[in-house]
Amino acid sequence: MAFAYAASVMSVDIVLGLQRGDEGKGRFVDLLAARYDVVARFNGGPNAGHTIAREGAETLKLHQVPSGIAHPNVVSVVGNGALVDPLKLWAEIRDIERGGIEVSPASLKVSADAHMILPHHISQDEIREAGSGSQGTTKSGIPYVARDKYERCGLRLEQLLDDPAAVRGHVQTRLSDVNPARKAAGLPEHNAEAEARVWLEVAKKIIPFVTDTFTYIHEALAKDQRLLAEGAQATLLDIEHGMYPFVTSSHTTTGGALNGLGIGPQQFKRVIGVAKVLKSHVGGGPFVTKETDPIKAATIRGQKGSVDSEYGATTGRERQVGYLDLPELRRAILVNGITEIALTKMDLLPRAGKTIPVAVSYTHKGHKLPVAPSSAAKLAVCKPVYKKLPAWSEDISTIRDYKQLPKATRQFIEFLEDQLTVPVTMIGVGPYRDQVIVR
Repeated sequence: MAFAYAASVMSVDIVLGLQRGDEGKGRFVDLLAARYDVVARFNGGPNAGHTIAREGAETLKLHQVPSGIAHPNVVSVVGNGALVDPLKLWAEIRDIERGGIEVSPASLKVSADAHMILPHHISQDEIREAGSGSQGTTKSGIPYVARDKYERCGLRLEQLLDDPAAVRGHVQTRLSDVNPARKAAGLPEHNAEAEARVWLEVAKKIIPFVTDTFTYIHEALAKDQRLLAEGAQATLLDIEHGMYPFVTSSHTTTGGALNGLGIGPQQFKRVIGVAKVLKSHVGGGPFVTKETDPIKAATIRGQKGSVDSEYGATTGRERQVGYLDLPELRRAILVNGITEIALTKMDLLPRAGKTIPVAVSYTHKGHKLPVAPSSAAKLAVCKPVYKKLPAWSEDISTIRDYKQLPKATRQFIEFLEDQLTVPVTMIGVGPYRDQVIVR
């Protein structure tokens, strides 16, 4: 039989984070999604969260399902590079449906090649977080499913389809295996047989969504359909290029998209990097531009529960906050081949005060660094060199024309473009879908 499809050149765009996560990627994917046929998630698991504020509707909080799910004519794909928790995915599907959005196997496709987060992975995470080796994780089992994946002893979703009884047996055995460590950590032990049985009953509910996403994607591209790749977390959490060891266990960059969807680099057209102008920091590790004054930090963070506040979408944890860091953005731009930048929270930038500090470089042991190192040990002794730019007092949340922005706002944006040599094409001036200036 003849080869049925061929690679379509430059039909894939990608949106990913340039900082430490929570930049607001989901809202830009949501904004752009209507122009695409497929929106595909390529990495991460339920430890990531994307929040989509919908005018007149309940805010949509997504963790494993791509942000394109809010658009009825868009197919959402969870690629092979994602780490899937079947129970949490089923719960998320139900939550989305309760928000008035239909989710079906036609609108959501999950790769059969994606590795499953199993109950013992979560249990192992809980054990570590209860001890001296705690890393402040979401206890979603991510490091342990990643370890099994690379030790070649993990289970993929295909096995849930092919031999669910064997999967159940595996879960039961591994839950029994972790009981001694749980007892030592002061955690309740598992009833392995009962928990494995209940787990499988729920896990099987996602089977209709599981399919060969590699073939689906390439057949779609051969039909000249357009695909938007959506990254979870952000560049500085990448296992290779992030702030090691304070990183996640997957590839969050454009390289991760190639592997996580099974596409070639010639298919990329736009590589859109999202940056938040008042930076937040997720997880442990150094934060070079952190605001250390608790009153100023609270002002920047905003009120908990509001759609634009700085609290984790998955954990609800208070985030560290600070100022825009150009050395880390330069690194992220180089790693990802960024072609354009989208800025979020421009409307909230005056929270920083009458002048806005922007780190233009670092000093490290007497040397000037224009590009951030990836080593957490080096970053811990870096000091920011700030340029202070004037703020503005006007409310910009209703502005949709760049030329109508206050002069100080435009000067801030153009300063960033000059420093980073990448155009700013989208500017978020509020949390909702239409609160974006497109240049």
